[in-house]
Amino acid sequence: MSVGDFEGEIVKQKLSRNPIAFVIVLIAFAWNLALLVGVVFNLSYAHSRAAGGKYTDFPVGIRFVYFLQFILVAYQVLIFKLIFHTEMVKPMWLPKIFFLIGILGTLVNGASRSANERLNVIPAAIITWSFWYYGMKKSPKS
Repeated sequence: MSVGDFEGEIVKQKLSRNPIAFVIVLIAFAWNLALLVGVVFNLSYAHSRAAGGKYTDFPVGIRFVYFLQFILVAYQVLIFKLIFHTEMVKPMWLPKIFFLIGILGTLVNGASRSANERLNVIPAAIITWSFWYYGMKKSPKS
């Protein structure tokens, strides 16, 4: 490996762990968590942005499901921080599962009747991309 190749690898590594990308993904997670909290606590800002935008008062069942989603997304934040900082994640297939969940979430939000809920595609796509790029594409082959 020549010095030029080595320097090129260092540049690629610096770009792949871009702090701006990290912050953008964390903002997407924050949006999702704030929205989930809004549903769990039945806050007015969440009414048009969740569950199809059809509720002015979320039923207890939906609030419970969104509480479970809050726990999942909080766990995703922890896993994302690990994979971004190239720490080992066990089980190793977890980023792939989160990527697949992200695809499903992006599709569900995009298919909503509520225009406000369709906007949730943006943070969902950012998070989905992050699990693909940092968790699957950049993961070491075992």
